[in-house]
Amino acid sequence: MTVALVVCGLLLGCMIGISVYAARALPSDARIPIHYGLGSYNNFASKTVGLIMWPAAGVVAYAIFAATGAGAVRPHGHAGSSIFILPVVFVLLVVAQIGAIRTALGSGQDER
Repeated sequence: MTVALVVCGLLLGCMIGISVYAARALPSDARIPIHYGLGSYNNFASKTVGLIMWPAAGVVAYAIFAATGAGAVRPHGHAGSSIFILPVVFVLLVVAQIGAIRTALGSGQDER
């Protein structure tokens, strides 16, 4: 469980770094796509809100899995499925965030 939390902590750091990069690269009036489920982006938020929401979702996911992680190690040393699910969730969050930032960067160029 510790390795999964460390890996996810690093991915959370990547999410924060992506938001910092986007804050510098995007114009002040940029709109950031927000993703509330399976499929495509279904809403847009202001630059500040959008850049905060992606890492905030990561922090919430990290906190939930860290809080419930004590039950992930079963008797006899067998790991539960949450050890494998947590990194996959974070990879999906990072990929979705990168896609949202790329969409925001691309939409600003289309209007010029």
